[in-house]
Amino acid sequence: LRRHRHLHRLARNLSNVMTSSGEITVREGLATLYFPSEKGVFYNPPQIQNRDLSVLVMRQFVEDWRREALDKEALKAEKAQSAQKPLDAHATPAPIRDAAESKEEAEIACAAPDQGIASETPNAAADRTAKAPKDGGRPAAAAADGAAARDAPKGRAQLRVLDALSASGLRAMRYAKEVAGLDQIVANDVDPVAVEVMTRNFERNSLAEPLVVPHLGDAARFLHDCRPPNGERFEVIDLDPYGSAAPFLDAAVQAVAEGGMLMVTCTDLAVLCGTYPEACYAKYGAFSIKGKYCHEAALRILIGSIDSHANRYGRYVAPLLAVHINFYIRVFVRVHSSKSVVKLSPSKKAYLYQCSGCNAYALQPLARHFKQGNSSKIVAGTGPPVGEHCVHCGRVHHVGGPLWAAPMQDDAFVRRLSSRLDKGEIFDSQRRLTGMLASVLEELPDVPLFTQLAATCSTLHIGCPPLVAVMSALMRQGYRVSRSHTDPLAIKTDASFGALFDVLRCWAAEKEDKRGKGGEVDLSNTAPGHAILSKEPAVLADFRPLTQVQQMLSKRSADGVKIGKFLPNPAEWGPGAKGTSHTHLGGAGTESATSASRAGGISTAATDDGARSGVTGEAIAEGAVHASELGTSQQQREKRARNQGKKRGRRKELAQPYSRPGEQRPRADRGEAVEALDEGAQSGGDVSPVEGAHSGKLPRVGGAGDSPRDSGSGSGPSDRECAEAQRKVD
Repeated sequence: LRRHRHLHRLARNLSNVMTSSGEITVREGLATLYFPSEKGVFYNPPQIQNRDLSVLVMRQFVEDWRREALDKEALKAEKAQSAQKPLDAHATPAPIRDAAESKEEAEIACAAPDQGIASETPNAAADRTAKAPKDGGRPAAAAADGAAARDAPKGRAQLRVLDALSASGLRAMRYAKEVAGLDQIVANDVDPVAVEVMTRNFERNSLAEPLVVPHLGDAARFLHDCRPPNGERFEVIDLDPYGSAAPFLDAAVQAVAEGGMLMVTCTDLAVLCGTYPEACYAKYGAFSIKGKYCHEAALRILIGSIDSHANRYGRYVAPLLAVHINFYIRVFVRVHSSKSVVKLSPSKKAYLYQCSGCNAYALQPLARHFKQGNSSKIVAGTGPPVGEHCVHCGRVHHVGGPLWAAPMQDDAFVRRLSSRLDKGEIFDSQRRLTGMLASVLEELPDVPLFTQLAATCSTLHIGCPPLVAVMSALMRQGYRVSRSHTDPLAIKTDASFGALFDVLRCWAAEKEDKRGKGGEVDLSNTAPGHAILSKEPAVLADFRPLTQVQQMLSKRSADGVKIGKFLPNPAEWGPGAKGTSHTHLGGAGTESATSASRAGGISTAATDDGARSGVTGEAIAEGAVHASELGTSQQQREKRARNQGKKRGRRKELAQPYSRPGEQRPRADRGEAVEALDEGAQSGGDVSPVEGAHSGKLPRVGGAGDSPRDSGSGSGPSDRECAEAQRKVD
């Protein structure tokens, strides 16, 4: 029952999975996708959390964007008031009155963004927005720049979104249906079939073209065409490619509006996490290094790459949120223009020095921001921060980077996101979003990277202490500590590695009698752990747990609400570790999966809240494929069993004494000499020469029913049965 719980959970929500015409429907949030079954479907359930997070961030950004526009208008009104005296001392100046009215109108327009309905209907948007072309050209306001902004209500800044790599159009539909206050969403894709499918999906979701516009074209070229002065920038740009986003970053930082938001996803973690560092340097301009902090380093490499592209055009980025989810990373940054701030960018990036023995690391800033009085300037960084050999273990260092060393998130923005979830905004991945944002808020924003406790103890060859004990010991010494949302065993602290090793030395001294079977651990004199443990700790550690650390590591919030900060992936998520990992899907679960397939298909890759997400035949659009794969899996299992039987029989055949055809060999049971059977000459039996040679069974020379093993099983007949059959032939 535990194995098929996800099937029962999805089966409760199956309704109209397949239409009469054979279409497959995929429902996520308030959007519904329709796909012809014969053309196949691409739908990625692990990306549900990505899309939910994007909708949540978009809602908050729209609210902030409108508020900032009102503040700018109020500031202009205040300056206008101070520039000229009002005619009537008791009368309210016109600019301030207009700003107040505009603020009230904007608050009404942005009210209840969590209701999942856009503030404008397609017909209303059509009355004030020029019709956009589908193939090339500017997607909106083609007649004149800023036409939509001029026709917009007072105090309501224009807000246009570009889904540059839209594919099925699911993101664009969710933005249109679940984010209030958007003026236009342009869904672009280079594949004509994808544009045709998304156009039909828009129509069937009652989304007209002025609000949601399909566009056919290359994403990089389309982004370049949106640059001023000939193009019109987008306030929000979403890049969600299959793989690396590097080819689109240069154009994206130019096509986003001043103060606009850029949302980027990258799935090439093998490149960003150090498996292919040369490819990482070619794509992102940084050399990646393997380490337990590799996922956070991947986020920092991506943010640094985006900022480097923006610096070339007098722009810089301000990160709002950066997270690692499953097999991809997602960053949200705002792009601003300021040549003076661009000069500070080198001070926000650093090279990474990592020891090849104990994995201790140090950061070398590219530059320093030097202030003196009212003046400031950028000076070269001093270094290196490490010697030729590691001071802890004596090994050499590896150099990586540069990567982003400044904070990766805006804590105030993340708190507003968390507050929206607490107020009742519902998503399919609600639990995962709540836990992830809680973990992000706990991180030390000004401490790059982290160390993993289990990996460090493995290097020292000591037992791993409880996380609460080590964090409490460091906090008692005056250091700040936290975890990382990328690793539940991470320790992010401003303490030096020397202080951390002192704590572990104290732990090793306390548990010395329990280490190893003989009490002592024999380490080579050249091992990194030997060099570290041979030193005496400078400060004695106190491992008594602190209440603050216990609360940080607790699975409940301060008010007692249970929070899942590090939820496991579903059992059937991702590829199996080996051939037997998902065999239950082809065995007892085949019947239930096949019946679900007749109902429209059920996906085996369900999310933790798949029941609420309406992921039907959605079934996860892969559902139809999964159902057929289950049958194939059963066939593969049967074939594997037959092959294993042949191997066992073949091994038994090879164990028999070899005899040439026609030679005499002694009988083991009676000592008689019998003629060895020639498999190619015995044509009167039931086994053909090929079958006898490859099945691993001795040829059966009698007719059907002469032996109790007529049909043959995985193993061959016994020696006694062969002797009995031979006697009958004789």
